[in-house]
Amino acid sequence: MIQDLSDKVWSNPRFHTTAKAVEAAWLRRELGINTESLVTENIAARAMEAAAILACSRQLERRRAAHRVATCAFELFEKSDLPFDAALRVVLARLSNFPAMITKKEIDDSISTLPWVFALEELVAADRTTIQINNRLVRLTNYQRRLWDSLQRKQSVALSAPTSAGKSFILQLYISSIFANGAPSVVYIVPTRALISQVAREIDELFRKEGQVVPEIVTVPLRSGADPPSSSIYVMTQERVHLSLESNPLLHATLLVVDEAHSIAEGSRGILLHSVIDQLLRRNPTAQVLFASPTTRNLSLFGELFALEVERRPSREPTVSQNFLFVSSNSPAKGHVAISATDGTRQPISIGEIQTGLALSSRIDRLAHLPDKLCARQPNLVYANGADEAEEIALRIARTRENREPTARLLALRTLSAESVHRKYILGECVIKGVGFHYSNIPTVVRHEIEAAFASGDLDCLVCTSTLLQGVNLPAKNIFMLKPTRGRDSPMESPDFWNLSGRAGRLMREFQGNIFLIDYHSWSRKPLSGPKDTEIASAIETTVRFRQEELANVIAGAEGGRFRRRPIDLDSAFVRLLSDLRDGSLRQTFERIGLPASERAELTAALESAGAAILASGRSVAAYAKRLSAQTAKVVPATKGADRSPTEHYPESHSPPPTR
Repeated sequence: MIQDLSDKVWSNPRFHTTAKAVEAAWLRRELGINTESLVTENIAARAMEAAAILACSRQLERRRAAHRVATCAFELFEKSDLPFDAALRVVLARLSNFPAMITKKEIDDSISTLPWVFALEELVAADRTTIQINNRLVRLTNYQRRLWDSLQRKQSVALSAPTSAGKSFILQLYISSIFANGAPSVVYIVPTRALISQVAREIDELFRKEGQVVPEIVTVPLRSGADPPSSSIYVMTQERVHLSLESNPLLHATLLVVDEAHSIAEGSRGILLHSVIDQLLRRNPTAQVLFASPTTRNLSLFGELFALEVERRPSREPTVSQNFLFVSSNSPAKGHVAISATDGTRQPISIGEIQTGLALSSRIDRLAHLPDKLCARQPNLVYANGADEAEEIALRIARTRENREPTARLLALRTLSAESVHRKYILGECVIKGVGFHYSNIPTVVRHEIEAAFASGDLDCLVCTSTLLQGVNLPAKNIFMLKPTRGRDSPMESPDFWNLSGRAGRLMREFQGNIFLIDYHSWSRKPLSGPKDTEIASAIETTVRFRQEELANVIAGAEGGRFRRRPIDLDSAFVRLLSDLRDGSLRQTFERIGLPASERAELTAALESAGAAILASGRSVAAYAKRLSAQTAKVVPATKGADRSPTEHYPESHSPPPTR
């Protein structure tokens, strides 16, 4: 019956007209365009009633609409005498979005005002998603509960979900639970140095919150000959795990977590990640493996690559609604902008026009002036196409904030940046005005404090680079973009765009996030209309199957014994295949990446010839591979204006950021 009602509501044009009106009114209020709303309490109440029906739908599009219109209606009329708080609680319960109920105290407290039939409905639904951890009850979403059940069954899992889905919270909660029942060895692989400290800190805080003894959390490679701790959590990049495995044959994992697992498709580092996972599984074939990514469509790939039975747990369920706002600077010199909005699936609706009173002539002008003009004092992320640009935008914002008084934390951050980098490092001038910048080449201790200051609200604007795409946890209410790129002059592709957009809106802090797309009509790519996820292939597969001629030349060159400058991914593939030949696992690798049998013989013969030449020169294959790995991995491409690589290579570089 409820599905029939859902069909009736969804097919009624009046619902869609009303929903657009409610959403537009909310956005106008948010942006301060027109505080006199044409939407009345009665109209909003009818929209809330419709949302309560659509929240029961099996169709994702309808549940998303229910969340959006219900949260807008509540925030427009939360001071009304009508029970909008209780009504929104009903919608959230039907969406199983229990964590969102604590976003506003009045919603969290409203269960006592619910009619008993709705209260009973919520209690029954909550019972299905509630788990007990260390004598406390935790309410989860349906997706989180299904993921939790898979983990409890010791299943290997490949999961893909939006940033706000809370998948990292469940993974870390699971780690906490297994330490309560034993002494496991957990290897948690992250793609960047920035994430090492972030994940380690989150795990430490979770154990303390749960009243558990914090296990040893290892974040640097093990020394040769050192015995690995019997019960510990290794939070490392694949480079650090590789070094630890090479230096210590006893290191193993009972639980392996691969964060940002889709990076297995990314060149030489993807090949290394693949090799590290293989090596850990050889040391413990029964290890439970968790592959987590935000945008992967073909999750079955991970089971195929590693011959594992892997449960797939994808989700697109809404926990936070997102609005895409097109900001068009029609008269840049006069600072006039027009704004329209969409949820990414429908035609934009006009929101209104704003006279900023500021010059918007250049790219830097627009990225620096619009956040404070449209969303002053709100948590804002501004996306910059490189470290130099991030500094310039942040400095421009800071110099427009004449009357901003710094907090004690920001004064301490200024002192820290001067002591850690240089007394003239421009971060100090920015942070005392409540704005910072974030990129990989900032010293770790400073970057940590920047992140903490933004999370606490001391910094309300943060200018970031592509480090945001590497899993760094920096959600905000608003994100501003103008022709974003990833890498040098490469327009951002749709999956990366959707990954970045997913950071707008923080679960349990706000119901909706906003993504401001500045002069979208002039972007060379239109990522909003592209796919939200991507189908990946492992980097070793791509290299071996589709670059065979180049790979053959690299293998043939090994006979000369010289290390020549070549594409890093080709040398990495050669090292991997040479090691597989030595270990007797080459055939298995070929089978798992789907290399046709007709192409295996010639490649195997070339590898055998190269191996024989290496041995004839008086070196071992292992020593040659190790030297070649070190030679190729230390090459770090860096260009002025582009973000420094947030990943690490051999040897690690810790050069300080530039000063001005």
